[in-house]
Amino acid sequence: MKTNIITIILLVFISINIFAQDNKLYIYWPDFDKDETICGYVDSNGEIVIPAGKYPNIFTAEFDKIAFVLLKDKKGVYAIDRSEKILFQICSFEFGPDIISNGLFRIIENGKIGFANMNGEIVIKPNWEFIFPFQENGLAIFCEKGNWIWIDKEHRKFSGGKWGAMDTKGNIVIPAMYDDGKENYLKKDGKWYKVKRFGDLESK
Repeated sequence: MKTNIITIILLVFISINIFAQDNKLYIYWPDFDKDETICGYVDSNGEIVIPAGKYPNIFTAEFDKIAFVLLKDKKGVYAIDRSEKILFQICSFEFGPDIISNGLFRIIENGKIGFANMNGEIVIKPNWEFIFPFQENGLAIFCEKGNWIWIDKEHRKFSGGKWGAMDTKGNIVIPAMYDDGKENYLKKDGKWYKVKRFGDLESK
């Protein structure tokens, strides 16, 4: 009898956990072949929660806590929560939202860049003119007081100012004292250095 009660309790516990894990929304397309941008969200039972076409495009396949979407009345990509509240604007990467690296992605506020996570929390406040995404070494290269310059009609880069590196908590690991920077490198006196984990530098 005691064994049966324990078994029932375990089954209930497992069922609750399975339900909790499947509390996501899933992207769906009414007619993918006709228009792959017209999509919405359904729950795990296939019930429509966010109708297709409400957002001009959706970039998040599984909507847990936040999703990346386009809005009809704003330019750019934005994050919304499960109540469809707009949280913040996402930096663009090619034709979609910023890449997620080390669990973080870049956001924009008043022209400045910071980082947020997939819980919808701002981890590093948008106080920076420019920052690259975090790399495998757990660091992001940032710039202070630089400017955007156009390379050609379609491409531009952030240049000038001083460059350094920060960790995923926003701590400055390498002060902004370098002449240039890119994803995993810093430049000083015409020489590039690869940024290693913990801020060690290796001559390129």
